[in-house]
Amino acid sequence: MAVGLRDRGHEAELWYLYRQDLRAVCDAGARVLLDGPAPGPVRYLSLPWRVLKALRHYRPHAVVSFMPLAHVVGQLAAAVADVGVRVPSHRSVCNTYHPLLRIADRLWGSVGVYTRILVVSRAVADSTRGYPRAYRDRIKEVPNGVAWTVSPLAADVARRRFALPETAPLLLAVGRLQEQKNYPLLIDAVAGVPDLHLVVVGGGPLKEELLSRAAERGIADRLHLLGLVSREDIADLHRACDGFALASLYEGQSNALLEAMASGMLIFASDIPEQREVLAGSDGPAAGVLLPVDDAAAWSAAMAGLLLAGHDERRALQEAARIRAAEFTMARMIDGFEAAICE
Repeated sequence: MAVGLRDRGHEAELWYLYRQDLRAVCDAGARVLLDGPAPGPVRYLSLPWRVLKALRHYRPHAVVSFMPLAHVVGQLAAAVADVGVRVPSHRSVCNTYHPLLRIADRLWGSVGVYTRILVVSRAVADSTRGYPRAYRDRIKEVPNGVAWTVSPLAADVARRRFALPETAPLLLAVGRLQEQKNYPLLIDAVAGVPDLHLVVVGGGPLKEELLSRAAERGIADRLHLLGLVSREDIADLHRACDGFALASLYEGQSNALLEAMASGMLIFASDIPEQREVLAGSDGPAAGVLLPVDDAAAWSAAMAGLLLAGHDERRALQEAARIRAAEFTMARMIDGFEAAICE
């Protein structure tokens, strides 16, 4: 987003409230307001003052925030610093926020701390039903956009690059190892499909739990946890794997899903409003298979039917995914943010 706005002639800086992971800072000019690991309670209390001090020094015309803590802390500081345009971008359904952050967010949007509220999908907008009209009147939908380059590697070369089995069917999942992503269901589903391997990209607190579950299901040798990798690596993994799975309990609008669609992967996704909106849209053929969040047997059956057979249906789904992904452009996303900032 910052790069896209700069390309259009705006001066844009990227700020992090704190440094969670050294690899997470994705812009050479980014500021980290509170360096070191995730802050404890005392350091958290210093964040509003640090943000306010930095804003008074930089004197921006607009502040766009991402994630609940940034909305609550950053936009209040922006209001106190008399920044004219204050725009939170909700990336996930609001009823999943911490209760205190949800209360503050609802209040900020209702009393005018926010000048405009962006949501990444209709499902996120729907999660604010019951909020005051003053809040909902500020909402504007701006979907995610992806600028994606498909890997040039052949599948066998890509598999060797990551030391993955050269002949077994591979299912890819991308996302942090946390409860939201519903990885236990994927492990159970893979256990129900002979010879299918699960390749997972991402770090997080559930690594040992997932390894234990795979061992209990007898598929320890069929689970490949690759940890954090680069975006270029993910493109190569798209080429290496036969299908992509996102079993999330909730989302906003998953970039990982859009990227897999842009690569023309066979998609298996949880049947939640956020995924349904991306894969089905308002018209046109389905761009993937939607499955219950709590029925591993249904996932097993779908994956066995399409990954191990069903070639014509698989090709049709892959083509539909490519076509649907082309609607989620970076230019369209930046148009939406630029309009919200400049209006």
